[in-house]
Amino acid sequence: MSTQDDSYGDTSVLSGVEDRPKPIEERWHGGLDVGLLILRVVLGVTMGAHGLQHLFGAFGGPGVGGFARVLTGFGYTSQTTLLSWITGISEVAGGALVIIGLFTPLGAAALLGVAANIVYAKFRGGFVEQQGQGFEFELTLAAMALALICTGAGRISLDRNTPWRRRPGTFGWLAFLLAAAASVVVIVLFR
Repeated sequence: MSTQDDSYGDTSVLSGVEDRPKPIEERWHGGLDVGLLILRVVLGVTMGAHGLQHLFGAFGGPGVGGFARVLTGFGYTSQTTLLSWITGISEVAGGALVIIGLFTPLGAAALLGVAANIVYAKFRGGFVEQQGQGFEFELTLAAMALALICTGAGRISLDRNTPWRRRPGTFGWLAFLLAAAASVVVIVLFR
């Protein structure tokens, strides 16, 4: 006599295949994946728009020359035009990669590097944004980029079948180290 409830049955015996849960990278997490998509779009659009302001003067932005003067005001002393181009390209390219979810750790690292440098430049102005000083907005952007570095893009992305989506921890650390190294290089070379 069987002790198993006959209404459910033992399907593994009948099918010859054991019922095992799918690995975490193959399971659908609707809320998580939609949340990561929202995070990616908001971060990518925000940083991309800033990059377009810095590069082309879009949305009432200063353009490369005007942004170079802004960087001088923040204490950057050498090659501010080059730094303007690097910053703008990092924001636009990183924002685009993050939005579509392609090479997300690399795109998020570019955005984290830019945001970390802005936080560093504005740190003495206090936490709360007042008259162009304060860094809470940039810190929020940096935290969003770091969150994407740690989690990956989610399943609603072009990174869906990549090693960095299946192992976001390993690739996340590499992306974080890349962002930190880039930030240090910019601070050392341009300040």
